[in-house]
Amino acid sequence: MAVNACVSVQRLAPATQDRAWRTYLGTDSRAPAVWDSLNADPQPVWRGDVARGIVGAPALTEDLVVVAQADRQVAVLDRATGDVIWRRRLSNVPGSGPLVDGDRLFVATQEERGEVLALQLRNGASAWSTRVGDVAAPLALDDSTVYVGSTEGYVVALRSGSGARVWRVRLAGAVRAAPVPTSAGLVVATTTDSIFLLDRSTGDVRARRGLTGSIVATPASLDTLIVAGTTGGDLVALRPEGLALHWHVDVGAAVVGSVAVQDGAAWALDERGTLWRVPLGDPSSASHVGTGVVSRAGPSPTAAGVFLSGLNGELVLVNPATGTRLWSARLRGPLTQPAVVDGRFFVAVSARGQVIAFR
Repeated sequence: MAVNACVSVQRLAPATQDRAWRTYLGTDSRAPAVWDSLNADPQPVWRGDVARGIVGAPALTEDLVVVAQADRQVAVLDRATGDVIWRRRLSNVPGSGPLVDGDRLFVATQEERGEVLALQLRNGASAWSTRVGDVAAPLALDDSTVYVGSTEGYVVALRSGSGARVWRVRLAGAVRAAPVPTSAGLVVATTTDSIFLLDRSTGDVRARRGLTGSIVATPASLDTLIVAGTTGGDLVALRPEGLALHWHVDVGAAVVGSVAVQDGAAWALDERGTLWRVPLGDPSSASHVGTGVVSRAGPSPTAAGVFLSGLNGELVLVNPATGTRLWSARLRGPLTQPAVVDGRFFVAVSARGQVIAFR
C-alpha cells in the first residue's frame, strides 16, 4: 500500500480521457458497468486525505480520479497512485461530484448565484462558466448538452461546448437528484413528490406523475424503464413515455439513496438497513434481507456481493441472500456515497475528505 499525503503539487493531467463519466456514478444503471468478481480480500492500493470534506461521488476515468471538495475546490488525482495532479479553487462549495467528458471536467456550485463550470482536464483552466442558481443535485451530460437542476426548481440545458443556455424552465419543488436523459425526454424528480418528463429540445413539460414521497437520489435508467426509490417507502418502475407506472413495491421505509439495476434486478437499501432485490420482470418475487448497515447511499451490486456504505464509516460487502458480511473496511465516516467499482478496482470516499482505492 502506498500512502498519499495529498500535497498541492501542480502538474499536468492527460489532455483527454477516452472513458467518459457523464452521469452520477458513471452509468445510467447506477451500478458497476462490469459484472466481475472482486478479489476475495481486497486491499488498499493507496489512500489520501484530500480536504476537510468531499462532496458527492467521484468521477473515475482510465487514468484519473476526480473529486469535488467541501473547501471550494476540485481535485484531479492519479488513479494509479492517488497523488494530486492539480487542484482548482471555485467561487463556492460544489453542490455535487464532478463529471468528465473528453478534455473537460464539469462541476457546479451551491449558492444563490451558483454556476456551472467547464474546466480543461489537463490543467484546470476555465473553458466557460454560466450562472444557473443553487445546484445541489448531480449534473448530467449527453453528447452536446449539460443538464442542471437547482434547489429553486429550475432545470437548465447548456451547450457543453460553450456554456450557452439552450432553455430554462421552472418546476414545482427543489431538484435534489440528477436529471436523466432518455430517448423519450428528460426525466426530472422534485421534492413535491412528483416526477416530470421534459422535452429535451425545448424544456416543455410533456408529462407529470405524482408519487408516494419524493425522489431525492438519481433514478436508474434503462432507457425503456426508470427505476427509483421514494422517501415514502416505494420502489417504482416507470415507462419514460408519459411516465406510465410499470410496477411499484412498498418497502415500508424511506429509500434515500440511489437504486441500482444489475443482473436483471433493481437493488435498493432502505433507511432501516434492509437490502431489497426486485426482479424487473417479476416484482412480485421481490426479496429483502436485513444488513444492519445504516446508510444514506445506494448499494453497489457486484458478482461477489453488494457494497454498502455506512454512516459510521464502514464500507461493507454483504451476501445479498443472507445479509452476512463478507468483507469490510473503515474510513472516517460518514460515507454518503456508494463505492465506485471498476472491475477489481474500486474507490470509496468519505464526507470527511478521505479517499481510498482498493484492489
